[in-house]
Amino acid sequence: MADHKKAGFTCNDVFLIPDFKEAVVLAGANGMQRIINRVNVMEVPDVIDWVRPGEFLITSGFPFRDQPDAIADIIPQLVEKGVSALGIKTKRFIDQIPARALELADQLDFPIFELPAAIVFSDVVRDIMERVLVQEARELSLLQSRFQKLSQQLLHGKGLEEFLQTLDSILNNPIILLDDSNQLFLSPQAEILEEADNPMLWAALREESNLGVSFITLGERRIRVYVSAVNDKQYDKCLLVLLEWNQEHSVVDRLTIDRVGVLVGLEMINANARREVELKYVDQFLQDWITGRIVTIEDLRLRAEACGHSLEDDRPRCVALVRFLNSKPNIKTMQQAIKRLRTKSICEDLQATILEGEMIFLFPEAMNGIRNVAVEAILADMKTLFPTESFSLCVGNRTLVAEKVHESYNDAKKIHHISSICDYRETYVDYMKLGVFQLLYHLPDTEEVQDYRDRFILPLLAYDAKHNSQLFETLKVYFKHNRNVKKTSAELFTHYNTVSYRVERVCELLGINMDNGDDILQLHLAVKLNEMRPA
Repeated sequence: MADHKKAGFTCNDVFLIPDFKEAVVLAGANGMQRIINRVNVMEVPDVIDWVRPGEFLITSGFPFRDQPDAIADIIPQLVEKGVSALGIKTKRFIDQIPARALELADQLDFPIFELPAAIVFSDVVRDIMERVLVQEARELSLLQSRFQKLSQQLLHGKGLEEFLQTLDSILNNPIILLDDSNQLFLSPQAEILEEADNPMLWAALREESNLGVSFITLGERRIRVYVSAVNDKQYDKCLLVLLEWNQEHSVVDRLTIDRVGVLVGLEMINANARREVELKYVDQFLQDWITGRIVTIEDLRLRAEACGHSLEDDRPRCVALVRFLNSKPNIKTMQQAIKRLRTKSICEDLQATILEGEMIFLFPEAMNGIRNVAVEAILADMKTLFPTESFSLCVGNRTLVAEKVHESYNDAKKIHHISSICDYRETYVDYMKLGVFQLLYHLPDTEEVQDYRDRFILPLLAYDAKHNSQLFETLKVYFKHNRNVKKTSAELFTHYNTVSYRVERVCELLGINMDNGDDILQLHLAVKLNEMRPA
């Protein structure tokens, strides 16, 4: 049996010494403090169905008068229900609390008080509830003071950054705000934490944990966190996360995080509205600049300055289009990617927008020997934003003056078109990599060019129309796979013998030999020329 001792417990986190006319703790104290927020009297055997977390449960022992050992059986259930402590009046219905019950309470850190026989339960209830109410009043006053200070800060236009800084200093723990696009806003203490600036970590917390207390690992330290939803329907996916880094969370700390979610939600609505207006203005400027709709350099400089861009440098610039090779993300996903790139890109002075349904980049050329450092940085950004997508960057020729950027954009569009036709799947494509296909694209649409194309293409199209066959389609796929019959048959869902027969039929109709390099080259050029300039 545990030694008789006086021990502390808490009423809403205020350390108290029980003074219920010399009540003592027989078991389960072990230096722990329990939060008590109400008192409940147990005089029926089935009380377990009616207890609530945080209660101090007291009894005269009447339910256990015939079997005191049953006290031990109920202790694990009380612990599971979150009951804070158990007080038992002895000498009237039971002489003493069984040793097995005290041993089990010690094991579970569950305090058991022995109450003197002369004590009146109403005195216990009054004493505890007075302390609870006083402490709750203090907490409400502190909570109101915090809320008023933070709301005044936002009303005076201080913004989320200073708001989080103030909240950080009030709670003396790091704060992280995660918005619905996994963008992070960090308090000063959070900014210096290892791995804190990791959206994937907090996105995983959102997916794996419920609101309330949870646990995460930062570096080599496992810590407790308190997760609260920003209290606004428009931002129901945004989270406020309080890290238990410097000191333990108190009840008031957690209530503060819950209550200020309303303020954060309102500020995010305002900030988002401002940002949307700014982004639309920036998008319109970039689109006008890239397409050449800004006529004079003076207008260009004025609008660039209004959008926070500098045109004073004389660095060459390039425009690039993103060509998604498999599935193209929807507009909303690309818009979110653009927002991320504008705030966090490893490419210096990168400008990004969406134009004609495509992601467009405008950037100063940065060369290191034959390496285009700027292009490599953009590709790294894209891999971070779209880790599961395959894409190719279509890069236009550089332009030496800002007002000629539209020429690089036109180049990029042509490269995008040609690489789509030729199914170039390299990470980036420019005119140098297009080779002969660039020449085909730029050939004037003369009668001689048309005759050359028609000589190879029209017989195949006529044959397909007459016999309902697929000679021309088979030929295109055949060249796409570098004349690999097996891969061609797999894409066409047909037997490879059928592919071989169709290729032989093409040779017979056109009078060419697939073993002759010149014949193959001419036929391949005619197919690509037809794709670029369909009849």
